[in-house]
Amino acid sequence: MIKRSDILLNFRLFFNSAALLHLVFVAIMVLPIDMSKDEDPRIRIYIRVRWKLITCWCNLMLLAYFLISFYCDWEEKLGKWNGKNVSSLRLIRDNFMTSIVFPVTLSCDTIFWFLWHKDPTLIAPMAVFRYLPFWAQHSLHTLSAIKVVVDILLVPRRKPANLLPGIAIMYSFCAIYYTVTAVSHMNGEPVYSLFKFLNHFELILFAVLTAFINLFFYLLQWYIIGFVWNKTFIKNHVNTAYKQK
Repeated sequence: MIKRSDILLNFRLFFNSAALLHLVFVAIMVLPIDMSKDEDPRIRIYIRVRWKLITCWCNLMLLAYFLISFYCDWEEKLGKWNGKNVSSLRLIRDNFMTSIVFPVTLSCDTIFWFLWHKDPTLIAPMAVFRYLPFWAQHSLHTLSAIKVVVDILLVPRRKPANLLPGIAIMYSFCAIYYTVTAVSHMNGEPVYSLFKFLNHFELILFAVLTAFINLFFYLLQWYIIGFVWNKTFIKNHVNTAYKQK
């Protein structure tokens, strides 16, 4: 008889594989796009600016996360749950997802679609989007959100007693990204067109707003985790991220 925990583990392996294949496919289709020969200098710079886009960072983080997650689940399937490397990677995986990947990805996708429906030129010149396949925006900004939400629903976790370390990790990441965008802006290469229309005070307000949006999604995930992975459910399942000892 197949245990429910084994079904969940097998489904996670399938999901991780599908997520990885999708990320590799997107990279193969999107990264070779060359805008460096465009007549418009605002478009040519995107051969460099694209590496500073939070979307790029999010999808690279997702690629790293799902590689780690697949390895952890595969080792668990082989019965190596308590292996030293697996235990360490599992801890890294869970902290990486809950402290950075989940809140940052959902914040990125939420802000992107808000600006997209308001005015796409607030993100980048319209000519930039003509270089991308018609499916690219949903592939980069919709499926990414779906992936992290599904992962939260599939991987057993528990809310930590203290949320401050996770918040500190999240804001450390945000500080690094804010620094990268600020340096790029001062060097005459705004990462997003919106930044050209904002003064210094408005840029600071925008950074504070995005910081609060990140915090909202960080806290929201723990309500979801608490609802899905309650104590009774965890006790009745063998394959959990936090086993009862």
